[in-house]
Amino acid sequence: MPSPTPELHRYYWQGIHLDQQRKTGHLWAFSQAEALRQLQQTLTAIHIIRPDPPNPLTRWLNRARVKDITDLVRQLAIMLNAGIPIVQALLLMASQFSRFGGKLIVLQAHDALMNGASVTNALQQSSPAFRGLYGDMIHAGEMTGRIAETLTQIADYREKHAQLRAKMIKAATYPSIVLTSALLLTTLMLTKVIPEFAQMFAHMHAELPWLTRQVLTISDVLRFWGKWMLAFMIGALCLLRCLWHRLTILQTMTETLQLKLPLLGPLRTKAIMIRCCRTLATCYDCGIPLLDSLKSAQNIAGSLRYRAALETVLVQVSAGSSLYVAMQNSHHFPEFVTQMVFIGEESGTLGQVLTKVAQQYEQDIDQCIEQLGEMIEPCLIVLLGGLIGGLVIAMYLPVFNLMQVMG
Repeated sequence: MPSPTPELHRYYWQGIHLDQQRKTGHLWAFSQAEALRQLQQTLTAIHIIRPDPPNPLTRWLNRARVKDITDLVRQLAIMLNAGIPIVQALLLMASQFSRFGGKLIVLQAHDALMNGASVTNALQQSSPAFRGLYGDMIHAGEMTGRIAETLTQIADYREKHAQLRAKMIKAATYPSIVLTSALLLTTLMLTKVIPEFAQMFAHMHAELPWLTRQVLTISDVLRFWGKWMLAFMIGALCLLRCLWHRLTILQTMTETLQLKLPLLGPLRTKAIMIRCCRTLATCYDCGIPLLDSLKSAQNIAGSLRYRAALETVLVQVSAGSSLYVAMQNSHHFPEFVTQMVFIGEESGTLGQVLTKVAQQYEQDIDQCIEQLGEMIEPCLIVLLGGLIGGLVIAMYLPVFNLMQVMG
């Protein structure tokens, strides 16, 4: 039975660097001997202090992030391609990680390998990130003797996925900031500035213009009922979020609405196609059977509609149909995708063709985001100017009318 992995500790140290300068710092290690072994590579006259084990907050702050996992896979692939044995590669990587989470993953994988586990099991035991899709890919690479190539493909896949996510966030960031600023500024004017004008208008004893009366009414409602309205909206959003996770029909309605939006719908569809095609291509190139690749693509699609479509494709392919015919019969995949799948199946280069499809859609998304920014920016400026300008005009209309009457 494998021995349990010992607890990591953070060791604070003092020492003399090779350039005769005094240095201080800290590192994570399982034992003081291991910490000393790491420091002796660059330090002399080392003094190590062992603190208490890390508390939960320290663990959370030093947890392994998505980029840490990607860097770990990339470094391990480079070392294996250079001919370094995986056990030695993990030890070398452990000395480079300063964060608790990354170091713990590497050392746990090393400990599992030393206890006789396979590479797949060792990585799966070290982190949940290596289970599911990545676990299947690593297992396939280990069985075919292409573990280094497989790790490179996983690192490429994770980097592409992170880039796609960053692009989608970039497309939504600018409009969100402008709309939030407009909402806050409008609320501030309605609750702080407009009431000052209301007191002035009360002494005029004259009928106010229709626009001014409506703005004053909105201001009164917001000042007296704003807190309750905000509490109701927060409660409704929380309830909707809970129901959204429980009710499939609500998720389906929301997704259908998103996919039908004029500009964002095609953008979301292309993002789903990128995830599906790249997952299929990566799994196929790693030697994973097509049915298992379709299951992985189904799990990572991020869309109920396309999960159901891939389930239909999976059933038809398992019954003997070609991938092209199954995707065409589902009536959910774009014609460009089905045509390229047909070409890939006929030429025996399905993995390469699916990769080309993903790359093409990535270029389309870049163009869509650029065009979307060019279209949204003037619309947001008009909206912001209309809101603030409308409030200003509504407040000065009575003053203009009074000046006309006096004239």
